[in-house]
Amino acid sequence: MNTKKKLLLIGPLPPPYSGPEIGTKTLLESELLNRIYDIKHINTTVRSSNKDKGKLDITMIWAYVRYLFSLIYLLVVFKPNYILYLPTSATLKGWIRDGTTLFIASWFKTKFIMQFRGGHFGYFYKSLKPSYQKIIKYLLQKTSLVLVQADVLKSQFIGIVPKEKIKTFYNSITSEFYSHFEGIKRDVQNKKLNILFIGHLSHAKGYCDLLKTVPYLSKKYNIKYQIIGTQLKVERNVLFNQATGEQIVHEDSNECYKHYIATEKLDDSVEFLGDRIYGAEKLKIFKQADIFVLPSYSEGFSMSILEAMAAGLPIVATKVGAAPEIIENGINGYIINPGDTLTLQNSLEQLIKNATKRNNMGMINREKCKFQFLVDIASQNLINLLK
Repeated sequence: MNTKKKLLLIGPLPPPYSGPEIGTKTLLESELLNRIYDIKHINTTVRSSNKDKGKLDITMIWAYVRYLFSLIYLLVVFKPNYILYLPTSATLKGWIRDGTTLFIASWFKTKFIMQFRGGHFGYFYKSLKPSYQKIIKYLLQKTSLVLVQADVLKSQFIGIVPKEKIKTFYNSITSEFYSHFEGIKRDVQNKKLNILFIGHLSHAKGYCDLLKTVPYLSKKYNIKYQIIGTQLKVERNVLFNQATGEQIVHEDSNECYKHYIATEKLDDSVEFLGDRIYGAEKLKIFKQADIFVLPSYSEGFSMSILEAMAAGLPIVATKVGAAPEIIENGINGYIINPGDTLTLQNSLEQLIKNATKRNNMGMINREKCKFQFLVDIASQNLINLLK
């Protein structure tokens, strides 16, 4: 007789291979979670490419209808004790699904745990009309727990849900990914250094700010910028600098490339690796990398930062989301303010010039990852939260 508690996990799976999809896959395949719970899953992925996410058309509408049928069917037949809902949005369009899911779950009196991945829900909520705020607040009151990806992100929900319901749940990495970088050596003499960036090729991810560092650094040092990410047609969702609250003035990423790279004849200094990088190919790129950089304007807990930690890389990141909680400035990386391109350039230069510093920071990141962010640790934390 099966005496396991039943968990319905709702979230996206790859492709695309971005943070939400990888995070869902990691939890769904957790041996510890599967040993403790009887798990069913609803896949919320609609688009296989990041650039098409959020596009409202017949495909999206039909996916929503199928999703509702799957949800109601599993609530009736599977009768879960808990719903862990991962794809929470910070747009009104996204809240059509989020809100109906929460409302339907409340009919069945199912304990509902909602995870917020990004760091801009607070700005989204404040921008809404009072009537919309009232609806969302009413729905969030029905949650059993609201999970955020860093302690600093809890403040977004103060006054919306009770403090005791707001908990931190960090991202995690698989032991298999972590083990691939055991004993790796990067201090090869006269080697061209690779600076790795993973994220949308957008102003909000800091891509334009990164391009501004190329003319100075690439002319002075033997380096290459390696870029993994999707070229977005338009900027999405992120409208505010999470560190300051100021509205972002988005620069056109193509124009930035023309001005700082093409005009300067530095095309050979920037290598675009595509947006569908995973498996052995991704492992190879991380092994070849020497520095990881993500100068984003808003984050929850970037999965690419966690992968870089597991790979033993020093990190240059901005003071947003979980980054200031896991990166100590000057110890295992550098933390800078979003939009501060001069400090970004100087931080990269410090790491380019000092192999010992790069290696020491990378070793510290490996240790932090081992003792804080492996999937079994995250799974046990989730079990404790559910209990």
